[in-house]
Parts: sequence; C-alpha cells; structure tokens
Amino acid sequence: MLSNSTRRWLAGLGVAGAFVAASATPALAADAPFEVVTHDLLVAPGHLGYGSFFAHTSDGESEPEFGRTTVDIDFSAVAGFATVEPAWDWTCDVSPTKLHCEADLADGDEPWFDYLVNGKDTAEPGQQGALKISVTSGGKTATGTAGVTIAEGVDLVSDPTVEASGAPGGRAAVPGVVRNGGDTTVDGTVLVVQADWLASYGGNFSNCRAQEDGFYAFCAFDTKLEPGRSYKLSEDLPIKLRPEARTGARFPVYLDWWTTDDFDEAFEDWLDEVKPGTGPELRLVEKSVQAARVPQTDLDQMNNFTVATVKVTGDNPADLAADGATATGKKGDVVTVAPSFTNLGPATLEYLGQGTPGIRLEDLPVRVTVPAGTTAVEAPYDCVPFLPTKEWDPWTANWGEPGAKEYACQVTESPKGMKNPYEFRLRVDTVTANAAGSFTTKLSGDPNRKNDTAAIVVNPAGAGTPGTPGTPGAPGDGGQGGGDGGTLPITGSSTGLIAGVGALLLAAGAVGYVVTRRRKTRFVA
Repeated sequence: MLSNSTRRWLAGLGVAGAFVAASATPALAADAPFEVVTHDLLVAPGHLGYGSFFAHTSDGESEPEFGRTTVDIDFSAVAGFATVEPAWDWTCDVSPTKLHCEADLADGDEPWFDYLVNGKDTAEPGQQGALKISVTSGGKTATGTAGVTIAEGVDLVSDPTVEASGAPGGRAAVPGVVRNGGDTTVDGTVLVVQADWLASYGGNFSNCRAQEDGFYAFCAFDTKLEPGRSYKLSEDLPIKLRPEARTGARFPVYLDWWTTDDFDEAFEDWLDEVKPGTGPELRLVEKSVQAARVPQTDLDQMNNFTVATVKVTGDNPADLAADGATATGKKGDVVTVAPSFTNLGPATLEYLGQGTPGIRLEDLPVRVTVPAGTTAVEAPYDCVPFLPTKEWDPWTANWGEPGAKEYACQVTESPKGMKNPYEFRLRVDTVTANAAGSFTTKLSGDPNRKNDTAAIVVNPAGAGTPGTPGTPGAPGDGGQGGGDGGTLPITGSSTGLIAGVGALLLAAGAVGYVVTRRRKTRFVA
C-alpha cells in the first residue's frame, strides 16, 4: 500500500512533490559520466515515508545511454529504527540491511528509483542515519547519500475547498484556515501557495516569499498550533486576476500547509532567489479562545491542502470560432483532417482539461463527430471518446483512443487570435459523397453561438468521383496551433526555479497537467 505522502506526490497537485526532489543533493563518482541526485526525508514512528532519487548525465546535454542499470542501497545505518523497501518498477533482492535492484532502461531514459521508509514503532524522534546509494551502468558507478530522521508525528488539517471571486483586472480574496488535528503542539507552519498566470498571488507580506510572476508563494508562521484548535489567516490571500481573464473561468489556487521541518527538508536551497515582501506580516489568528524540540513531520499529507476556486466575474467573454476540414479518398485510404477553433477574444481562454479540478466529461469544450462511413484510426491525445453514460475519471480515461464515433476534447490556454487544430486520421470504409461529421465548441459564456459549429467532410461533392483518389486534406501541425502564447517568457532570476519544477513534475509522475498540454496520438492497426 502506498503511504499518504506517496499518493500526494502522484496526485499532481503542483509544486509540493517537485520541490521535494528539486531540493535534492547531487553526488558524482569520479569515473562516472552521470551523477546521482538524492534528498533527505523525515519519518514518524509507525509510519511510512516516501523517498526517491535519480541519475542523469553529468553535463546535462548528452543523450542518456544507461541501458542495464543496477541500484544498491545500504541502509544498515538506519536499520535500528527503520526498514527500507522498493516501491515499484525495479526487480529487487531485499536483505535486512541492503537492497539490490536491476532494470533495463529504454534508449534515452534515465533511472528514477522510488523507495519507502517505514519508521519502526519503537523508533524515537531524533534518531537519524544515512542511506548509502550507488547507481551502476556501463561499468561505471556514481554514489550518493540520503539522510533519514525520525520525527515527531503531527497532523495539519485544512478545508478541502473554498471559493472566491473577482473581476478581470481586479483581485479575489482567498481565505486560509489550518487546524492541528493531532495531539501534539505544532511548532510553526509554512503555507505553500500555487497559483496561475491568469490568477496569481498578489500579496506583499513580509513573511511571504513569492516569485515575481506570482505562480508560487511561501508564507512562514512561527505560531504554535495547539492540539484541536483552528487558525485562520489575519488577511485573506490576495489573488490578482489579469485583465484578459475570461468571465466565467474558474481558476484553482492550491494552499498547502507544511510543518517547518518538512518544508526545510523539501525546499532547502531553493528559495534564495525568491524574495520576501516589504509590507506588513501575515499572521495566523486562532479562531476560538484558546526546551528544545524534536523534528516534526505531518502524518497525513493528504488532508492539509485546500483547493481554492477563484471565479472570474464581470463581462469579458471568449468567442471561439470553429473551422471545419475536408479530405478525399477511396475505400481503404487513410486521410487526415485537422478541424480547429480560433479564439476571437477578447478574453484569453484558460486551460480546460484533464488537470482541471472537478471537470466533467461534458465540460470539455470541444466536441468532434466522426464522418459517417469512416473510422478514426488515430486520434489526438487531447481527445477522449464521448461516452456520457459511463463513469468518468479524467486521470484514467482513454485519451487518444481510436475508433470512437464522437470525441470530447480538452483545450490549451489560448490568448486572442490563437488557432487550435485537432488532427484525426480517418480510414474511408464506405465511399459516400459529402460524408459529414462535425466540429463544435461548447464554451459557457461564448457570446456568438453562430460560429461554434463547422463541418468535417470526406469526399465533398465536386472533389472527384467517389471511389477514386482525390486530394488529401491538409494535415494539422500536431502542435498547439499558434503556440503557447498564453504563457509569459521565462526570464530573470526565477528561471531555474520554474525549470526545476517543470522537469521534476514530469520525472516524479505528477505529469497530468503538463502532459495534457502536449498533443499526442495513439494508433490502431
């Protein structure tokens, strides 16, 4: 069974998991062309902690050539108070104090190893030791260490959801509440805020560090949280809405509460470039009347984050204009069609898809009907068979599955003027003149419904005698139309921070939001 902290990593809720790895320490063996990157972790007695490490080429540019790779972990230094076991994917031999694991990596892949550390019931807070880690490939070995510390278990709890609203160009006020759900006083906490470009953190509190673009903020509180008591922010968090934010859009803003020790382990050395505000201090205020310490770690890290939904009010819609496609072909031919939509503005269309909290199948704003007499043998990864009578889970849905008659599709963030094509490969099963399907946008608040639907036509009349080859339809670019014009350029001091988050989200498995912005196809014979 996976621990709560493991599931939290894989939940794809943004910055948390990425920074745990991003704060890691690289180690390099003199004879190896690669290095091992590790991180330390805290574990409570009787609880599981999730650890990981990876190896990558030392110069960061060479094509990885790992192939057959072995991992060895010597955990004799922690065996008195913890056990270590592999999590998944590798073939391992386990002894009381060592792990030996092997895997064959595909060309271009780099090794990523996940493991679980179980604090023994008899462990005492403050006990610590280090795992000795080695990775061997091609006869070369690189080594590293990962510290394990037994910490006092506490439990921070926050409201699962809250709501706020604001007009384009204005601000929304997001409340924040945290409760000590355990039996032990919590010595301080850190609030990690993950926002969006269109709905970003806009505060200037002296105890909050934030990126210039407002994607992330980190607020530290030295308040002692007493058992069973709840605390709220002295002021609601200001969320700045850009003028181009679409009326009706709902942006998720994540509030994640950490113990100071968990935070220090995860974010060490990564906040030097993130500057604090110059305004007054943001405080924690108790909601009702109410020696040297050991490290503390949160026992249940799945109940201490809040998803705040910021709804955009006002009158700033996005007009999506559909554009159809045509193709010709004889029976058995496979033709390409790339229907599309263009955002005519004035607002920017936000990302709506797999990574949008609470999204339903019918909320996906593009609908594609396959022309009669054809079969979709390739479909873009952005699209999923539209089967409204079946149970829907965006994370397990069959994105890009060929063969459906109708598809619902997610959309990438699209500023005014951006074109978004969806490329399908259709096999002509029956030659029929003007075999028609449709491409429709279904965006709430679209001010012009007359341009929402366009035809997809195979063998249009006048394009040639049915049954004989015609001119194939022009293929789409398989990309994101006009590019990701809705994101800001990555410049200045925050470049390394953003790059680390993006790369490690992918590596850690929290890929949902990132991957859904990349068009892919699946194939059928």
